[in-house]
Amino acid sequence: MKNMQTSKQKNLIKSGDIFMLGDHYLCCGNCTDTELVKRLLGNNKIKLILVDVPYGVSFTRSKESLLKKRTKHKDIVGDEDQSDEKYSLFTQQWLTAIKPYLERKNAFYIFNSDKMIFALKQGIENAGYNFGQLLIWVKSQAVIGRKDYLPMHELIAYGWSGVHEFMKSKAKSVLFYPKPQNNKLHPTMKPISLLRDLILNSTRIGDVVYDGFVGSGSTILSCEQTKRKCFAFEIDPEYCQIIIDRFEKFTNIKPKKLT
Repeated sequence: MKNMQTSKQKNLIKSGDIFMLGDHYLCCGNCTDTELVKRLLGNNKIKLILVDVPYGVSFTRSKESLLKKRTKHKDIVGDEDQSDEKYSLFTQQWLTAIKPYLERKNAFYIFNSDKMIFALKQGIENAGYNFGQLLIWVKSQAVIGRKDYLPMHELIAYGWSGVHEFMKSKAKSVLFYPKPQNNKLHPTMKPISLLRDLILNSTRIGDVVYDGFVGSGSTILSCEQTKRKCFAFEIDPEYCQIIIDRFEKFTNIKPKKLT
């Protein structure tokens, strides 16, 4: 692609900006915007959807009000308390926006919470996808919260649209991976080792992995490690800058802004 410039201008990222990070692409914007989706993906076809969507339960505010942490994270856009109906519609919208870009054989992994999993399932099915199975990520320690039983797990909805294939025949539905410790970049960061294994289970080298809520960029780094291509959205310009800086530090490759 032509007319590219190095992206190191802090705080100048705006909605609609697209960056090339090695073999990967990052768009600052809303993943329900079909025009932005078209600009980002072009003629590329998605093999795997791997997303950690906002849970609609005010996770950041609730956790930090309890812990009174020194490190304050930004609120996650879309993570305010939502009704089941609103969350189901939101799920349907972002899944529908990328449906024309799916490979014939595809799959998705969507991280979510106990509270919103039924609304998530409804949105998945309303968008015409198949809800195949529920996976459980068991963490190395519990998460502080207001529940009677402190949660030590997250749910992962696994499924596909139309046809799917699975590369690993004996993977288990309960996944044991340590939770990232003392993370200052993002409040809900997932372990790269977990993301990497999910990618390996459902894609081949060179396949496209899509993340519409890429947060601090862990999916991009996981794709870099596994030689897949990541196409990602992040709605918050500040987190986009974190992703850009993190990728450059991780790879020594300078991200470039596409103009």
